[in-house]
Amino acid sequence: MKSIFIMLLTDINPDVYRTIAFILVLTMVMKFILSILKTFLNHKLKNKIIEKERSIEFVNSILQANANSELQNNIKWFSILLSTGIGLFVAERFSPLGIHSIAIMAISISIGFLAYSLYLKRIEKQD
Repeated sequence: MKSIFIMLLTDINPDVYRTIAFILVLTMVMKFILSILKTFLNHKLKNKIIEKERSIEFVNSILQANANSELQNNIKWFSILLSTGIGLFVAERFSPLGIHSIAIMAISISIGFLAYSLYLKRIEKQD
């Protein structure tokens, strides 16, 4: 007996998969371009502030907050994607795909969020 999940996946038009993949790739490319543009503009802003004879400590204090938030954002996405990948691996090992696969994915993603929140608490204690 085929599971409902597999029957639903085979009934979907392949063009839907291509469209979703295209949108995901386009989103990733746009985020990459925006991050490069943001880095370039921050550097340009830093140079203009230095030209106006402000101290380097002042410039670094303004731009440092963005660097810390970007680092925490990267760590958050790393923990979420790692836990999702582990969840997909475990779900694939326990065939057939069904409701227990959704439970495995939900548990693995929540473990990723838990790991990230524990990391944030540890960082706050160090500060």
